[in-house]
Amino acid sequence: MDNDSLEKWKMEMERYKCELEKWKTDTQYKLEKWKTDTQCSLVIYQQVNMQGQAAMKAALLINGGASIAMLAFIGTAMTNGTGNPLLSKLCFSMLMFTLGVLFVAVAIGVTYLTGLQDSSEYDTDQSGKKWAPLLNKIAVFLVIIGYGLFVEGSLNAYRALTISLS
Repeated sequence: MDNDSLEKWKMEMERYKCELEKWKTDTQYKLEKWKTDTQCSLVIYQQVNMQGQAAMKAALLINGGASIAMLAFIGTAMTNGTGNPLLSKLCFSMLMFTLGVLFVAVAIGVTYLTGLQDSSEYDTDQSGKKWAPLLNKIAVFLVIIGYGLFVEGSLNAYRALTISLS
C-alpha cells in the first residue's frame, strides 16, 4: 500500500469516526428529548387525573350531602304534618340530588375503565386503547350532568320553600 492510499484510508477512517460521533450525539439528544417529553406528558396526565378525581369527589360530596339533608328535612316535615305540595316538590329535589350521586358514581366507574384501557401495556395492536378518549369524555360529561342535577335540585328546593313561605 503506498503512502497516498494510506493517507486516503486514514482520512476516510477519520470521516467515519466523525460521522459516528455525530450519529451518537444526535441519537443521545433524541433519546434525552424523548425522555423529557415523556416525563412532561406523565406529569401533565397525573395532574389532570388528580383534578378530575377532585371534581368527581366534589360532585359526589355535594349531591350526597344534599340528598341526606333533604331526606332528613322531608322526614321531619312528614312527622310534623307539613303540607303535601311542599313535600312533593322537595321530593323532586331529592330525586335530582340522588340522580347526581348516581351519575357521578357511574363516572367513577367509567374513569376506572379509562385507566384500565390506558394501562393495557400488553395490548400490542393498541386496539383497546382507542376507547380510552371516548370513555374519558363520557366520564367528564357524567360529572357535568351531576353538577347540573345539583343546581336543578337546589333551585327546585329554593322555589318550593319560598313559595310555601309566602
